Amino acid sequence: MPLRHVVLGGTGVVGRETIAALRSANHDVTGVRRESEHASSDGAFLGADLRDRKAAARALHGADVAYLVLGLPYRLSVWRRDLPTIVDNVIAAATAEGTHLVYFDNVYAYGMTDSPMTEDSPIRPSSRKGEVRAHMLDRLNSARESGLAVTVARSADFYGPGASTGVFNSMCIDSVAKGKSPTWLINSTLPHSMTYTPDIGASLAVLGTDDRARGKVWHLPTAPPLTGEEYMTIATGKNVRHRTMTLNTMRLGALFSPIAREALEMSYQNSLPYLFDSTRFESTFLTAPTPYGTGITRSLEAARNALSDNNR
Repeated sequence: MPLRHVVLGGTGVVGRETIAALRSANHDVTGVRRESEHASSDGAFLGADLRDRKAAARALHGADVAYLVLGLPYRLSVWRRDLPTIVDNVIAAATAEGTHLVYFDNVYAYGMTDSPMTEDSPIRPSSRKGEVRAHMLDRLNSARESGLAVTVARSADFYGPGASTGVFNSMCIDSVAKGKSPTWLINSTLPHSMTYTPDIGASLAVLGTDDRARGKVWHLPTAPPLTGEEYMTIATGKNVRHRTMTLNTMRLGALFSPIAREALEMSYQNSLPYLFDSTRFESTFLTAPTPYGTGITRSLEAARNALSDNNR
């Protein structure tokens, strides 16, 4: 009997890519969206507020595998308020249903480091957002010890077609698509890993369907890092003048911009080499990440198409 897959946060970029990957492999998959969002025309989405325990239980009813890829607004207050409730509700529902939970995470819980991040890197958050993420891992580990199958997947900073919340998309891809100069944060001479969102979706589908992945922590396929200057050269097709938003500029912006204030505590990620190692996944599942040249080209094409559609 085929497994039933449920993607929690199915309308975000990672959710969309995960659903696409599962469907391309002919899996039975349903996306879960926020109740405030419009339902899809094909009826393949359920509306649920995962902050409500009964709604979370309904969303996971009959699910063999669930992927928690829900994105929250990038505000510490929202993360502290909503993420523990959502994770606890999903854990409770998955436990009741015997569902394998695949949890999509970032690297914030590792904290400040200039060493390559691996699945064995210690959890040492150096930011308030990292502390929130670490607390979620504690909850998941407790659930695992109580018998729930939990698989954790991590990516580096992500980019890709339609990845509007990604920093590289918003500061470089979208700018170049509009004919403007790209911008990098703090230091464009340092290596900085980035994960391509279609690779994330394809890899999450692997983790939910391959028994070798079950119950472990995995870094999703990510190409060897380039510098900010090298990424921007790929995006523009030449070595062009670019802007660098310095740390002092971020601090000044934080006085006036809520978004800048939220980003400021994570500035260490662009002040040191940001090195993400996905060797374990690639060697286990015999897969390779999309080269940056290919990923950036496809991301630019999507951004330009979106601009063209909006101008019609």
